[in-house]
Amino acid sequence: MRTFMKQTAARRRTIKRRAALTLAAAMTYALATPHMVQASETALSLELNRAAATERGCMLTFVAGNKTGHAISGVAYEFVLFNTEGLVDKMTAFDFGAMPKQKTVVRQFELTGLKCPEIGQILVNGAARCDLVDPQPGSEGTCIGALAPTSRTDITFIK
Repeated sequence: MRTFMKQTAARRRTIKRRAALTLAAAMTYALATPHMVQASETALSLELNRAAATERGCMLTFVAGNKTGHAISGVAYEFVLFNTEGLVDKMTAFDFGAMPKQKTVVRQFELTGLKCPEIGQILVNGAARCDLVDPQPGSEGTCIGALAPTSRTDITFIK
């Protein structure tokens, strides 16, 4: 009987240890998750926020957020616009100007002679210009490497 009681007590301790380890693992994950999300916020976000019809064509509104840690004194992107059938319709460059670090800016560009519903996809083909305020070694690709395009419109926006 004593052996049985010792075995039962040992099993209870093992179960308690496993429960404590499981709880510790869950707590570690819960505490680490915000840091993992924060690490992914080191991007140069570029959101196609709106595409609105104008008398002359289509007005594209972009919301850009610079969380790269590098101030950008000027950036221009080369865009390729595809129609809804997937064919290249137009290539153009938009100058977004300065993008201070840790700042959000809004920029608008009008595409004359092009109707918004005709645009199916916009591809960021590259950075036509990228001027960092204080370039550091390894920051050369900031404007395109850290770029994270998204869209709130029916137009797909990719790099």
